Amino acid sequence: MQNTKSSDSVKVSNSIKTRLMCIMVSLVIIPLVIAIVISYNSATNKSKNDALDLLHANTNFVKSEFEAAINNNLAVIETVTTAPSTVAFLKTYNTGSPIISVETIQQQLESIDAIINDGNACIITGLDGNQIARTDGGKLSNVADREYFTTCVSTKKYAISDVMVSKGTGSRISVIIVPVLDDATGEVVGTIQRNFDLNYFHDILADKIEMGVIVDTKGIVAADAAQELTAEDEEIDRSNAEFMKSSSSSGQFESYESIPGQKSGKAYISWARSEITGWTVVVVAKNSDIMAEAVKSSIIIVIVGVFLIIICVIISLISANGFVKPIIDINKSVSTLADGRFEVIENYSGKKDEIGLIVRNFNSVINKLDDIVRKIKETSNTVTDSSENLADMATQISGATDSVAYAVQDIATGAIQQAEEIQAAAENVNRITEAVNGVKDAAKSVSNVTVQMKKASEISSKSLRFLYDTSTSMTGKIDEIEKTISATKDAVANINERVDGIADIATQTNLLSLNASIEAARAGEAGKGFAVVAEEIRKLADDSNTLAQSIRVEMDVLLSQSEAAVNAANEVKAGNVEQESAIQETLESVNGMLEDISTTVDGVKDITEDAEVCVKSNNEVSESMTSLSAISEENASSAETTGASVEELSATVSDLAKSANDLKDVAEQLNDDISFFK
Repeated sequence: MQNTKSSDSVKVSNSIKTRLMCIMVSLVIIPLVIAIVISYNSATNKSKNDALDLLHANTNFVKSEFEAAINNNLAVIETVTTAPSTVAFLKTYNTGSPIISVETIQQQLESIDAIINDGNACIITGLDGNQIARTDGGKLSNVADREYFTTCVSTKKYAISDVMVSKGTGSRISVIIVPVLDDATGEVVGTIQRNFDLNYFHDILADKIEMGVIVDTKGIVAADAAQELTAEDEEIDRSNAEFMKSSSSSGQFESYESIPGQKSGKAYISWARSEITGWTVVVVAKNSDIMAEAVKSSIIIVIVGVFLIIICVIISLISANGFVKPIIDINKSVSTLADGRFEVIENYSGKKDEIGLIVRNFNSVINKLDDIVRKIKETSNTVTDSSENLADMATQISGATDSVAYAVQDIATGAIQQAEEIQAAAENVNRITEAVNGVKDAAKSVSNVTVQMKKASEISSKSLRFLYDTSTSMTGKIDEIEKTISATKDAVANINERVDGIADIATQTNLLSLNASIEAARAGEAGKGFAVVAEEIRKLADDSNTLAQSIRVEMDVLLSQSEAAVNAANEVKAGNVEQESAIQETLESVNGMLEDISTTVDGVKDITEDAEVCVKSNNEVSESMTSLSAISEENASSAETTGASVEELSATVSDLAKSANDLKDVAEQLNDDISFFK
């Protein structure tokens, strides 16, 4: 027998261990990746929203700093404008005898600068627009054509100009101007303004934010956090920006526009409009800065996810080894079985799970196979010895059976000749028996047919009798229907008479109402009420007459239908009477036929009985001949059978001897095959 030990190794891709690890890792990695993606999106969105909220808060903070600077200047300037000395100076400075000198006012303005200490200049201007004094030493000029001056004088309220270039210093400024009012008349006598250097706002922006601008009401950039702007620089117009077009006081939006001092790219812009000045504070944050925290959080999440995946792979490897190692040991045991050796698995049999159960069952199979092979070896040795003895005995029996076969052959020849003679006589008797049986069968067939005819005639007689009784009953029912319809006809005629009476009464009532109407007309005004009643009575009489005529028409139709029903009932009755007569005649004919069939049945029975006597007698003779023939045939057959049996016995003994030799060869081959198992 050829060795079947397998030396093939399983590819890694086909290994159960690999598949188990893939399944286990997939079951963990897929939900983990989904969770990481969800966490990443959540963290990104939260970080983005937090950054945008912080951007909005920074915008409001910068706006509050900007407004604080404006409010601080307004508060100080308004204090000076309401001072009596300021009002007195502006009312008398050009009269030739001013109450307060220009030098005194100059000192007051310088004290304002010292209080505010923001590096900006204070200027006092007369009602004609001529500047009287200024603290920055700049050139005095006429500002009567400036919009901020005309607005302040006309509205008698403070005004803040858009971005402009100072006539005195040539720098970019914004003017905060407050009117000086005469206490007595309430009229404007002059103004005090502060020329606000816009680079001051640049300092505020640069100190608080990295990117951002302040734009005036026309969209011109007043200050930029990234750089100081000078009068020589080209104006930056942001009038088309979204925050300039919006009617809201604040907001946020995304932008891909280039940012002053920065490269173009996606950015988030938060803006807030000052209610005091109408200017807009714009704070810009790059998308990369907004998303920096989100990216940091996502990196942490990814690192944790990768760490968990590594742990999952390690756990999967350990678990897969726990599944695969018992299978490897089972495979080793099966391989040794392919070499003809029985080897049980020592490990894992004590485990309580399915692996332990498989190992225990496998060890049990190995032990049972070992016992079976051992017993087969013992049995094959016994079969070898027995087959040798059987072959010797079969040879001896074969010689004895040949002698018996010759003697039996002679006996069989004489028995065959006797059987042929008896068989010829038996055939003649059988021909007679067949003829008598034919007569008997014919008589039985006729008897069966006559019996069936009798039964059919009896059934027909009963059916005809039932049909006759039913027809008679139907005639009575038709008489009752005719009577009922006649009664209905009479009732309809009576109703017609009553309807005619109602019609007559309605006609009389109509005449009476007509007479009453005539009498009421004669009575004049007093009879109008009675005339109405008479008219209603006439209408009721007409309705009654109409209804009576309708009833009469319906009754005439019903009367006509009743007469038609009576005629139809009479026709049905006449047809039914004719049917009764025909059924009666048919019934009498069937009853006569029944008597003839009964006579025929009796005659057929007599013929059948006589035929049975002949058949019985002939059968007895036939049986005797058949028995004699059978005995002869049996003798011949027995002799032939005995001869054949002896021949078969001889052949069987020969086959037995051959089979014994074959059995011996098989036993030897079995011993060779069993020797494969150690």
